[in-house]
Amino acid sequence: MKNIREIFIDDLKSIYRNLFVCIVVIFLMFIPSIYAWFNIVASWDPYANTEGILVGVSNNDKGTELNGEAVNLGNEVIEGLKGNSDLGWRFTTEKDAIAKVKKGDYYASIIIPADFSEHIATIMTDDPIKAEIDYYVNEKINSIAPKMTAAGANSIVDNVSKSFIKTASGSILSIFNELGITLQNELPTIQKMKNMVYLLEEKLPELEQNIKTVQTHVKRAEDIIKMVNDGLDSIEGITSQKDKLVSDVSSYVDSTRQAFEGINPLLVNDLANVRSDNESILVLANRLTNQELPSNEVDQIVEQGITRIKKELYLLDSMYNLLVRVNQFSENNWLQPEIKLMDNLRDNASNQLQALNNRSFGSLIDLGENNDKVLASFQDNYSKETGPKFNEIWNETDSILKKVQLTMEEGSQVLPEVRTLLNETNRTLETRTGEIDKLQNKFPEIETKIKALAAKMREIDKSYNMEEVIAFLKNDIEQESDFFSEPVLLNKHSLFPIPNYGSAMSPFFTALSLWVGGTILISMLSVDVSHKVYSPYQIYIGRYLIFFIIGLMQALSVSIGNIILIDVYVADKFEYIVFSVLISTVFTLIVYTFVSVLGNVGKGISVVLMVLQISSSGGTFPIQVTPPFFQHINPFLPFTYAVGLLRESVGGITWSVAGKDIIVLFLFLIITLILGIVLKKPLHARTQKMKDKLYGSRIF
Repeated sequence: MKNIREIFIDDLKSIYRNLFVCIVVIFLMFIPSIYAWFNIVASWDPYANTEGILVGVSNNDKGTELNGEAVNLGNEVIEGLKGNSDLGWRFTTEKDAIAKVKKGDYYASIIIPADFSEHIATIMTDDPIKAEIDYYVNEKINSIAPKMTAAGANSIVDNVSKSFIKTASGSILSIFNELGITLQNELPTIQKMKNMVYLLEEKLPELEQNIKTVQTHVKRAEDIIKMVNDGLDSIEGITSQKDKLVSDVSSYVDSTRQAFEGINPLLVNDLANVRSDNESILVLANRLTNQELPSNEVDQIVEQGITRIKKELYLLDSMYNLLVRVNQFSENNWLQPEIKLMDNLRDNASNQLQALNNRSFGSLIDLGENNDKVLASFQDNYSKETGPKFNEIWNETDSILKKVQLTMEEGSQVLPEVRTLLNETNRTLETRTGEIDKLQNKFPEIETKIKALAAKMREIDKSYNMEEVIAFLKNDIEQESDFFSEPVLLNKHSLFPIPNYGSAMSPFFTALSLWVGGTILISMLSVDVSHKVYSPYQIYIGRYLIFFIIGLMQALSVSIGNIILIDVYVADKFEYIVFSVLISTVFTLIVYTFVSVLGNVGKGISVVLMVLQISSSGGTFPIQVTPPFFQHINPFLPFTYAVGLLRESVGGITWSVAGKDIIVLFLFLIITLILGIVLKKPLHARTQKMKDKLYGSRIF
């Protein structure tokens, strides 16, 4: 112990007595700070200055008509971009935009073609064509800029889609609303006509009986005929409105078919969103199952999963309700399999939510995989099976309504004949009872036609409830079109908010600067003591103390300078400084031990290890997106725990996470110290010979 203290005191005296050495040591204390500060400031808030990323925009859209109104979505895109400062938009011609991308004046260009609006409007036809936007990018200028410009291009596509869905669904729902109001206004007339036909049908047996006994009951027959004549007056009044009602019903069929064909792609989009959400839930479930994660990270992932499942349930409920309402139009229940499938998906999603709340992650994966198979099959078969069913439903509706039209036309033809026969019978009863036989001969024909008319009306009543049809068609146009344009809203909750990118990157650059500081120390300071003979372990510990002091000052200058000089956001400042000191101590001991035990080979190992840790620590990109090799070595590198520990103090400490990082760093410290003491002596002679050979070459 005495010799170790002697080595340390002698090192301090050597620094104190030599001004140049003192200056160099002070310089070594601040080199990591300079390295960290420049890197942090340079990356302080890069996404706040993206207006310098120039993107050319050219609009060639000629526009089109949608429901009789002129529409030019290309112009709407341009107007929206003029108020957008996310990127440096430059509005120019197509030729100029592409040329400047090639020369590097623009990072990218977006070309809106002449048929842009025309293609989007085809969603209202039987043969929709997807619109396209041409995107040109010069990826050799910069590696990050294309990601920014691609995000801008995707944002334009999303905004156009949202705007058009709102416009198109508003037009469709407006047609529905008008048809619902028309049917509601005509409903009393329709109901009155049905009641009179049913009444006439009900009185037919009584009329027939009275005809058979007319000779003895002429007066009774005359009363019944008078009642029937009164009924015929009402029926003829109703059938006189036949042409208008038939026209309204025909318009309703045509418009509603077109409207439902417009809804079909919206259902396809919702189905894709449900599957995407289910796949995200599977990814989260696999992370929870296949990785040993700290409890706080498990809680965060569970919360994300709950949010995803609730969103999935919301979309499934919307699709289920829409399918149920549309299926009411179908006499053959065409959509019943899809309704049952959607109901099963809702049950599975509810079970997923319960499994996630109960932390039953295996069940969550099984349910998610089952949902994914069902959704994949549903998507694959949608265009071949489900899509055509909408046409079948409206074909049924069209057929039934045509039956209504035919029935009304038949009624308008039959009823005058009935009136004529009854009038003739009435005159006959007054003059000749012998004509009763003629009426009896005609009566079966009259009875058959009236019963056929009543049967057709009952068939219509059985297939459709007009009140439900009207309720379905009448709607709040603005509210429902807003829903279709944006069915899901994202509520963001920042658990550990960090105000800028530079502060978020400071843990990585701080840890890296401390390793760099240790590497510079072993490059400039000797790890041996030559003026006196000491034992290897005494040299190892005694000389390390000066490395420890300088490393301590490096940690203090970096951490305190980050907070005070460049205003890095740190939630827990004291812990941030203490953690930096711990990390510097571990890093300095590791690189010192490499060189002390292995000589110049240790210097090379320190540099290689630094390079590996930059890629494998998860300091820049998430470790999950790196190749498998880097993911495998990640848990064995001190950088991983150093960066994680500093992130805890910057964002707000979760001690269960920070405690693990502290324990692992202390393990690195203890293991390194033991290896240094144990290996210093047996390897000392060998490294000394290697060092002598290197020095003898007059190169090293």
